[in-house]
Amino acid sequence: MMSDDTTPVPATMQPTPWRRVGLFVCLAASAGTGLGLLLEYTGQKTFPGSIEARRTVVTASRAARIQEVSVKTGQSVAVGDPLIQLIDTQLEDRLNRKRRDLAELEAEVARSKAIAEVELSWRRRELQSEIFETQLKVAALSQEKLNKQVEQIAWKERLSAGDSGIGPLLAETDHPFRPISASLTQPDDRRLQAMLREDAAAAAVEAIGTQVALCEQRLKKLEELDQDLNGKIRASSGVDVAETRFNSAKEELTALEAQVKELTITSPSYGTIGEIKLQEGDRVNASSTLVEILDDQQPHVVAQIPSHATAQARQGSKVTLIFPTNDRRSGVITGIPPQTVPVAGTTETVLQTKIEPAGKLWPKMAVGSNVKVLLQ
Repeated sequence: MMSDDTTPVPATMQPTPWRRVGLFVCLAASAGTGLGLLLEYTGQKTFPGSIEARRTVVTASRAARIQEVSVKTGQSVAVGDPLIQLIDTQLEDRLNRKRRDLAELEAEVARSKAIAEVELSWRRRELQSEIFETQLKVAALSQEKLNKQVEQIAWKERLSAGDSGIGPLLAETDHPFRPISASLTQPDDRRLQAMLREDAAAAAVEAIGTQVALCEQRLKKLEELDQDLNGKIRASSGVDVAETRFNSAKEELTALEAQVKELTITSPSYGTIGEIKLQEGDRVNASSTLVEILDDQQPHVVAQIPSHATAQARQGSKVTLIFPTNDRRSGVITGIPPQTVPVAGTTETVLQTKIEPAGKLWPKMAVGSNVKVLLQ
């Protein structure tokens, strides 16, 4: 029978989970060290950078106090989402006073309109009565004028039908003293009477025509007064002034209500809320920064390129980015500032270069994460 030569391994010699973790850490460190040595060996050097995002700064439009903060850091927001509610007690007092003033002015407008309507009613009744009487007078005078014209024609025809010597003379001349001068040669009393009546009818027609013209002028003025009566009554009753004051107060109330709406701060863009340093009850001034919104959907990297390496950093140059997860992605230089900035505590200056994605999507990283930049 064959013997078993397998020697059992002591428990102390078997690798434990903690030993495996340590082994992996050592291997990762060795890989990182090897990568760094490889980069130095090939003459390539990495430069520090950080992930940034387009920032939208939301500011206060007026001095106020924070009543409520509706968001928190890291929260995603859309356009129009409420961010911060401000409160302004002075503005609320002005708004309440203006609303009371508007109610009083509205009552004043209603009262003045009621007075104007009553006065307009009886004024128009009197005016219409006078217009009607004038129209009747014009009609009566017109009828009387017509009668006198008929009478004049009748007497003229009677005179024309008399003596043949006088007939043509009467028909051919229109001199006002024609009948009298002609009658001096005719002793006929009836003919003289006819001529006088024909002259009286002509004078009556002229006088009545003058009266009709005067009545028509009066009637025209009464009709114009009737058209302007409403406006004059409104002005005399104070309706126009009351309405002007009411409309002015209404515009002021609308402006105050717009300011109240500005106390509710909403998001102007899509993104993620950055750090919030304000709390409920804090006072803010006009243009004070309330919150920053980060557009983490379109990140970029700001690399600190030393001045001695700026020759390699050109607009449009491709770079390699090494993320904390050891993922490598491509980027392109899209922004180079006109001057370098000093590094605190050193004599070195750096160029803060903007790098945007190119090629494969970058891994999802928090804004501010460190990234290594490798110039090609």
